Amino acid sequence: LLEKRPDWSFDPEKAEEYLARRFGTATLKGFGFASQAPELAPAAILLEYLDDTAKAKSPHIRALLPYDASKFLALDEATRRNLELLRNLSTGSDKDSLVQVLDRTRTAGGYRRLRAWILQPLKDKAEIEARLDSVEHLYRNQLLLQEIRTRLASVLDTERLAARLAMDKAHAKDILALRDSLRASLSVLKVRGAESLPPYLGSAPSPEAALACEEAVARIGATIADEPSILLTEGNLIRSGVDADLDALRGLKENATKVLEAYLEDEKRASGIQNLRIRYNKIIGYYLEVSKGKIEAVPSHFIRRQSLVTGERYTTDRLADLESEINGATEKIIEIERRLFLAHRESLKEFLGAIEEMAQALARMDGIAGFAQAAMEGGFCRPVIEEEPRLAIRQGRHPVVEACLPSGSFVPNDLDLGGSAPSFALVTGPNMAGKSTVLRQTALICLMAHMGSFVPAQEARIGLVDKIFCRVGAQDNLAKGESTFLVEMHETAHILNTATPRSLVVMDEVGRGTGTLDGVSIAWAVSEYLLDRIACRCLFATHYHELTSLNHEGLKNLSMAVLENEGDIVFLKKLQ
Repeated sequence: LLEKRPDWSFDPEKAEEYLARRFGTATLKGFGFASQAPELAPAAILLEYLDDTAKAKSPHIRALLPYDASKFLALDEATRRNLELLRNLSTGSDKDSLVQVLDRTRTAGGYRRLRAWILQPLKDKAEIEARLDSVEHLYRNQLLLQEIRTRLASVLDTERLAARLAMDKAHAKDILALRDSLRASLSVLKVRGAESLPPYLGSAPSPEAALACEEAVARIGATIADEPSILLTEGNLIRSGVDADLDALRGLKENATKVLEAYLEDEKRASGIQNLRIRYNKIIGYYLEVSKGKIEAVPSHFIRRQSLVTGERYTTDRLADLESEINGATEKIIEIERRLFLAHRESLKEFLGAIEEMAQALARMDGIAGFAQAAMEGGFCRPVIEEEPRLAIRQGRHPVVEACLPSGSFVPNDLDLGGSAPSFALVTGPNMAGKSTVLRQTALICLMAHMGSFVPAQEARIGLVDKIFCRVGAQDNLAKGESTFLVEMHETAHILNTATPRSLVVMDEVGRGTGTLDGVSIAWAVSEYLLDRIACRCLFATHYHELTSLNHEGLKNLSMAVLENEGDIVFLKKLQ
């Protein structure tokens, strides 16, 4: 669904004025944006759209953060799709994707953080090492890891609950859920051993924020009832002891039965009708019921309401007054509780900053704990991150394919690219021999290392990468007039125009979308360009055996091993 906006909506000057007014600043330079920066117009439109759609303001969005692409390893859309980072290629779901295999998070915020880490791998060695240090700390302290994960399981989606609070959409049960989530979050920070966590993992909220969260927990617990209604028109929102008028009205309502019983005894004595009863229904309210045999004894101040076969129903001025008091008390209780709840919800907004800080810290901790758990379950190792552009992997495995196979059945492979070894590997072999698996597992191991995760290998030395390109498979885009061959050429041209010596390029079957002679020519030319002009680390899989005659010091020929045994072909899935 595409929503069109008029041209003037994208005016950078008006957008800057709107954003400065929204965030209460004279300029946006404090957020890292120059005057009339191109990012400001879409930011303003997004916030306006959010407010229009939600029919509420969003005070929990308190700042703009510039996105610096230079801090992250670049992944284009084709690479994200071909490596099946968030969705598989067959059904488009997250089943059999990298995020599903790595997801050991216990909270919604942790899962969102994991997705962000997958799509935005780090490029700075110090930041990667800091994240790896945190993963290793929990990996080597299993009791601490399990205790943290156990407590994290009680943490709810604090960010979403805070957003509902900020936008005046939180009902009483949301407020209690926020209290429970903050209480669980505070317990995670107090787990034994938390005081010795590495800086990245232990970057808990500031002491001021933690104290503010504790105060919010106490304030909610002292105000909101244990089993509140989600509606403002039913009462049962506020605890006893919060408001004297509310307690008095509740006392009146709770004592209504005793008051009615006392009045009934008075009428029995005055009238002598011992079987007199007070009843209630929604049509006529409270009434006095007299059987047929006692009609003659009915006092003059009884007012007939209904006649039945078995008797008569009456009311009195005193009964009507009591009913009015009881019903009035209920209405007043609902109104007072509504007023108190709205005031309480508004007062909690002062803690939004601390709540957000707490949620971010717990999401980061959950993501790290998830990496440590995945490393333990998958038998992953800590990669060595190097400045030198090399890629040395021993007994590397494809994390997703391995997870789908019986334990121990995946065939691992070694690979050594760059450094003192050639940086370009030409991989040949028949269909179903495992070429694509080796190519993609190499890219995924490299990506996981830059995420700060352990990797599925026995040993891995990963030289820093600035971009990963993965060009595999045959796909068309007929809606845009692009054939299979044209899509392939667009993606190939994009790689050749944007790859750098620091990049990792994975290409599978380049040139297969056209005739054999043209295909060989394209594959040969692309290989030479990558070798001579770009000189990056590259795995190039092909069926064109003619390419094995390429003679270059930066190239080495690899193939997938095949065994022929008494006429049967066995794919060994081994790179040789």
